[in-house]
Amino acid sequence: MNNIKLFRKLTSALAAVLASVLVLPVIADTLELSDGSILEGDFVGSSNGVIMFNTGDGIEAFPEDQVAGVFFSSGAQNAAAQAAAPQRPVTTVPAGTRLVIRTVEDVNSRQHKVGHRFRGQLENAMVVGGVTVAPRGTFVYGVVASSTQAGNLAGSSSLSMEFTDVMINDDLYPIATTALSSQSAPEAGRTVGRTARAAALGGLIDGKSGARTGMKVGAGVSLLTSGSSINVPRGSLLETTLRTPLVIQ
Repeated sequence: MNNIKLFRKLTSALAAVLASVLVLPVIADTLELSDGSILEGDFVGSSNGVIMFNTGDGIEAFPEDQVAGVFFSSGAQNAAAQAAAPQRPVTTVPAGTRLVIRTVEDVNSRQHKVGHRFRGQLENAMVVGGVTVAPRGTFVYGVVASSTQAGNLAGSSSLSMEFTDVMINDDLYPIATTALSSQSAPEAGRTVGRTARAAALGGLIDGKSGARTGMKVGAGVSLLTSGSSINVPRGSLLETTLRTPLVIQ
């Protein structure tokens, strides 16, 4: 008889130890079963494919394949707090907005191939409805969309650049801008060492034949250097436009 009592005490103690290992902090309140039943109570823990849930009448075990979901009270509180919190206003910068960007790195067709990333800074603030959404000096990020380099004796060089992102309030927003492109004249027949200089304004074009509205550079800056490499020096002023609206929140 004493052995039976001792066995029962040991069994109870072992059950208490196991329960203390499996019990997790009480952070849940709803259990949904696969048959659509909803149980209110406290999530206790899970082990070996079994979820334990305290319904108030005791701890019950449910196989995981019979449980559709566990919904935590802390999640519901967070959702309610987010719903009650004031939403940040959404500002839309329309397509066609003019951007003037000063490069902070050199870009040229001899060194930089397709995919090369570079940076610039807004020279003019981005303003919508009288409100500045991106001040002068805001960083913008661009990519070389295409690049070819002429050979020593023949061929022509080409370079196309686009801006892809703008950093506003420590958040990176994707943008799409008009491509800025330039192509040198064929090298064959040129005098060796000849340097072709672009006009002070409108040195690069926007991809349309004869158009010179895509890019502006400082007076006297050479866009085409000897050997027909297309060069956009650090500090060049680039003018482009947004092809799609920029939504800021």
